[in-house]
Amino acid sequence: MFTRRRGTIIHLARSLALAAIVLMAPAAGAEPQLTTGLTLGIAGHGVRSELWSSTKLTAGLRGQLLFGRDKDASFGVGPYVEALTTASFSDAQFGGGAALLVPVHPYLPIVLSAGGYAGWRDARGWEPGLAAELFWGSHGYNYHSLYALSAGVFAGGRYALGDSKEVVLLGGARVDLELIALPFLFLWGAIRGPNPTR
Repeated sequence: MFTRRRGTIIHLARSLALAAIVLMAPAAGAEPQLTTGLTLGIAGHGVRSELWSSTKLTAGLRGQLLFGRDKDASFGVGPYVEALTTASFSDAQFGGGAALLVPVHPYLPIVLSAGGYAGWRDARGWEPGLAAELFWGSHGYNYHSLYALSAGVFAGGRYALGDSKEVVLLGGARVDLELIALPFLFLWGAIRGPNPTR
């Protein structure tokens, strides 16, 4: 009888220990990762019959929120939004879509994006279009914050769905806005001096 009771107690102790381990373990889950960047590059303008007839500056801002990542070598998927000029500031394009991060290398993944945009020019007003992009560069997973730094090169294309039949081929670099802000933050800290309340 004592052996039976002892076996029941050991079984109960094991079950309680397993339950405690499961309940006390940190939640294993992927956190969303936000990235914002400044885009600079060139844009080849043309129409469907002649893809590149003129070259202009492209510049803009892009924000991206990826879900499903829990380490550098994880896939990620999520939305992006952007504001862009592809004609040396004589146009404006606002768009968004979906982005897929493919970890071909843990520290230098590829991000594929596809979506739509609304473009504006004086000559033709607003016009819808389709956009696609391939980004390659650093896009690590931040284990301590929602924000993840990103910087790299991109190639993309835009296809106007309106009467202009415009095609724009893009190429350039994207630098994270936090990297651009860091020198100014350091300078501000140096000017302001140490915090006397610390």
